[in-house]
Amino acid sequence: MPTITKPKRNSRAQDDSVMRKERIKVYNSTRWKRLREIKLATDPLCEKCAEEGRTVPATDTHHIVSFMSVTNPETRRFLAYDYSNLQSLCKQCHQKIHNSNEFRK
Repeated sequence: MPTITKPKRNSRAQDDSVMRKERIKVYNSTRWKRLREIKLATDPLCEKCAEEGRTVPATDTHHIVSFMSVTNPETRRFLAYDYSNLQSLCKQCHQKIHNSNEFRK
């Protein structure tokens, strides 16, 4: 009898999909939205620009250590909502950080 084999599913694509859903869940949560508001109200200027002596309003809140860079679910949740892991940035600085080689691993 012939054996019918199913094509292997791309587990990498499945992993990426699960990770994407988890990231979206954090960013859509009320807890994140409140934390983001508090961070921007507390630090309304871009922290990177301030280091260079420029005064630029912050529009984004950046995780210094990406919560998606760890595999432990508890650590991931901690990093996602840890105020001390956040940085207020302007769009340009935020984009520079995400376009740097640090995020292209």
